[in-house]
Amino acid sequence: MTGVFKSSTKTQASICIMTCIMVLFYAVQTLAMNVKFVPSLSISEDYTDNHFQTDTDKKEEFYTTYGVGLSLEFLERMGEAVLSYKPEYKNYKNNYGDDGWEHNASFAGNLNPSKYMVVDFNFNYDGHRDDRQGDSWEHGAYLGTAIQMGKYTDLNLSGDYSKSYDRQARTGTWNESETTSFTTGINHQFGAMNSLSLDYTYSFTNYADANPDEYESHKPSAFVAFWFTPLLGFDSNISFEDKTYDFSEDEKIYTGDVRFIKKITRHFQTYLKYKHTHTDTDSGDEMVYHPSVGFDWSITEDSGLSLGVGYMVQEWETTTDKGLFVDFDAFKTFDFSRRGSFTLSASSGYDASSDDAASLGFHVFYQGGFLYSYELTKRLSADLDGFYIRDEYDEPGINRADDTANFGLTLTWMPLRWMNVSLAYNFKDYSSDEDTVEDYTENKGTVMVTLYPLRSPQVKGLISRDDFNDRIFKN
Repeated sequence: MTGVFKSSTKTQASICIMTCIMVLFYAVQTLAMNVKFVPSLSISEDYTDNHFQTDTDKKEEFYTTYGVGLSLEFLERMGEAVLSYKPEYKNYKNNYGDDGWEHNASFAGNLNPSKYMVVDFNFNYDGHRDDRQGDSWEHGAYLGTAIQMGKYTDLNLSGDYSKSYDRQARTGTWNESETTSFTTGINHQFGAMNSLSLDYTYSFTNYADANPDEYESHKPSAFVAFWFTPLLGFDSNISFEDKTYDFSEDEKIYTGDVRFIKKITRHFQTYLKYKHTHTDTDSGDEMVYHPSVGFDWSITEDSGLSLGVGYMVQEWETTTDKGLFVDFDAFKTFDFSRRGSFTLSASSGYDASSDDAASLGFHVFYQGGFLYSYELTKRLSADLDGFYIRDEYDEPGINRADDTANFGLTLTWMPLRWMNVSLAYNFKDYSSDEDTVEDYTENKGTVMVTLYPLRSPQVKGLISRDDFNDRIFKN
């Protein structure tokens, strides 16, 4: 059955790709779209000194990748889309991976079928043959739409799916998992600054093998913002989550917060906030009391700084923990000159249970990352990046902390308009105070040559927060 399933999966992926191609070519002829074809050829040599990411008995690996990229970009007044297909052949020196072809494909874009409707979509197939420790992969699909129901009311619908094979946060072992979520929500604007939102999310996570982190969740939530005067107002969130586990205790999580806000300028405001969380399980209740004071500084729609300082009390059936907690969220790109820019991102927070290690319970996180880009010459550029993430699990009997640090350097040389040569180095360090989880360090290096026969001049703009997070924190 396993072989039949794998063959079926590849067949379905091929049919999906061919269907997308046929639909798009029909759309091109019917709607007279502008079409841009971007082919590429690449060859790369990769090295890692710890292919299986273990603390002892480290295994190094070299592998060569030969790739062909085929990309079609479609642009029309009603939207845009990009269809990409990239087959790659990998040749492993030490045979920790299997030599063979991998077929990668993606289809992403946005549509405006009418002035009352917007549709965003993203489908990604990460080609692979088998689950092999040290080689992660992820398929993903997202479809979302916003529909204007009235002059001041919007309906939002979305679905998100991912299937991946990676190192699991809770155990440090490699596992295959699937996560699916569906969200529906309605937002109503009443007044220039007042709004009300109602949402419902259904989600579930499954693993290929029985796992305590498998769960099913139902989560209704609401948000309201109201301003008494142009300078004084409040906002509030409230939610309830019913989380059912297959191999762990079920949870009922009640969360609510309220902020009283004082606007100082158009971009700067201060607030007083109180947040309360109540988690109900069979073994007992958990309460979190968290008053705080802080400010929001919005520089642009995609950048700014939010900082809150408060006192957090965690109360379980048998113990209580309390102390200062700093809640922050920051993102900003600094342009030092025409040649250089520096992007910084940092955030902290907590939740009753994390998505990556749900069965470990209460989760506190801190993370920060940066990207420094500089054009050394007209044809040579350098990127320096790094991040640090700390995850704390504070449930009684667990009291665990995981730390991940990453540093990378990339040099890119463009000797010809249609050729790129890149040299990249990456260092990663992971440690946990959980005895059953292996710490590890890994050094990786890549040399890649890419040819773009039809490439047009590239315009480099500011990086968005979503793109930054995908590039930096997912290393």
